[in-house]
Amino acid sequence: MYDPKKKWVICDRCEGHGKVEHPAFANGFTSSEWSEMDHDEQRAYLRGAYDVPCPACEGSGKVQVPNMAMLSFAEKRVLAAQRRERRLDAQVAAQLAAEVAAERRMGC
Repeated sequence: MYDPKKKWVICDRCEGHGKVEHPAFANGFTSSEWSEMDHDEQRAYLRGAYDVPCPACEGSGKVQVPNMAMLSFAEKRVLAAQRRERRLDAQVAAQLAAEVAAERRMGC
């Protein structure tokens, strides 16, 4: 259903391709791991055979975002508050992850 208060844009996570690198390969390969792979495995990896659907757009390559020109002032305030809350949540999650990583390095 058409909603004039939303518009479609290219997904910024997958840049419209609908696929992203598998999270298991997020840290890449060491040169020794790469050299242990046979040429077919290397080509498959470079070709994107292990890619997974983008979680942001669910593989469509596009996402809906608010059409700011069509929102009322009150709707823009609500949107700003939601974005501020998500940003704070992300900061808290990042800080917690950093603390957990520091504790692991110390052997806790």
